[in-house]
Amino acid sequence: MTEENDKKSAGRMPEPPDDENAFKLRFLDPAEVKFFRAGDALRVTIEGDRSCLRVVPMRSFPISLRDQYISIRDMEGNELGMVRDPSKLDKESRKLLEEEIRRRYFTPMIHRINSMRDRFGVFEWDVETDRGPRKFLTRSLHDGLKETDIGFIITDMENNRYELRRDSHLDPSSAAILDRRL
Repeated sequence: MTEENDKKSAGRMPEPPDDENAFKLRFLDPAEVKFFRAGDALRVTIEGDRSCLRVVPMRSFPISLRDQYISIRDMEGNELGMVRDPSKLDKESRKLLEEEIRRRYFTPMIHRINSMRDRFGVFEWDVETDRGPRKFLTRSLHDGLKETDIGFIITDMENNRYELRRDSHLDPSSAAILDRRL
């Protein structure tokens, strides 16, 4: 390419690859996927295809389908494939994948609501989570609360997320606080 062509192409989007397979979604068969731990790295072997020494699992739908459609990517961000339903993986692989996702998506689970106070449109939350007590603020109740298929994701003013599951068996006091506000 000449210097003149370089100047003309500067600032333009690169041409897409000619290979139509570059854009196809590949679903992985859970029976052919095995995850392993090597130090702090999560490894994967896809039977009959390849092994990757370090992978990053990513939720494709982090709010609505948190436990399904997990994208498995190498360290350069290239997708190796998608696990539609991780519950169909073997027990050890499922456990390792869930641990890695929990590390990647730090989302404390709320078990108890001590109090919720409205201070001029800003809500102050005082809660107990699986990671200890937390106090946080949301701009309003409904702006910070997103309903999911399993409960709610609460996003505070610092963009931290907390999970409140419907099946978490909130104690009667916590359930009453939540019901009064919803």
